[in-house]
Amino acid sequence: MQKIFILILFSILLSPAYALNPHNVTFGEIKAQGKIWGIDVSHHQSTIKWEKLKTQKPYFIFLKASEGATRQDGKYSENYKAAKKLGILVGSYHFFTYKSSGKDQANNFLSVAKHKSGDLPLVLDAEFARKMPANRLVGNELITFINVVYRRTGHYPMIYCDYDYYKLYLKDRLHTKCKLWIVDYKSKPDCKWTFWQTTNKFKIAGIRGNVDFNLFNGTKKKLKSILY
Repeated sequence: MQKIFILILFSILLSPAYALNPHNVTFGEIKAQGKIWGIDVSHHQSTIKWEKLKTQKPYFIFLKASEGATRQDGKYSENYKAAKKLGILVGSYHFFTYKSSGKDQANNFLSVAKHKSGDLPLVLDAEFARKMPANRLVGNELITFINVVYRRTGHYPMIYCDYDYYKLYLKDRLHTKCKLWIVDYKSKPDCKWTFWQTTNKFKIAGIRGNVDFNLFNGTKKKLKSILY
């Protein structure tokens, strides 16, 4: 009886529901599970040792391209070329601020962000700040940013945010035009998400310190279907 109980317990622990904790995950676990996963980085990760990263190669990587109306990430071009060289799917994101117009920020983003055939969707990274402007103003500037990107590229950007932010500023105005990349470090998002950032404490070879970990909601084939 004791042996049977141990076997049952062991099988439960290895089942898909228990085998992966997305908020405290290791490379060995995601490899064993066959998850479609990736990371996002910026100049904050300093110099990435790409040859080491190749040993734990992610399926995709999002790179910070710009911030606000004038700032551009100093590591963006270098990281873009290195990731493409390794055959990693690449996307580019813009960190939205509340000190300049959505139009100016979109123009800054598109002046540096690459969106070539085979790349992942461009991303608008929109987050709560300590002091937020009026809701209507925030929503208007975000929509302006999105519309500028759509007019100039023919594609709607994906939105990175937590779901409360999306509901407050964008849901009623966007409907289903933009794919969602939801950040939630506590539980699985209760919405239709394309990417889910589960933790900012992932460890991977080639990058010093912690890095953000993201899961794709689907198969490799589905991931390729959303590329430019």
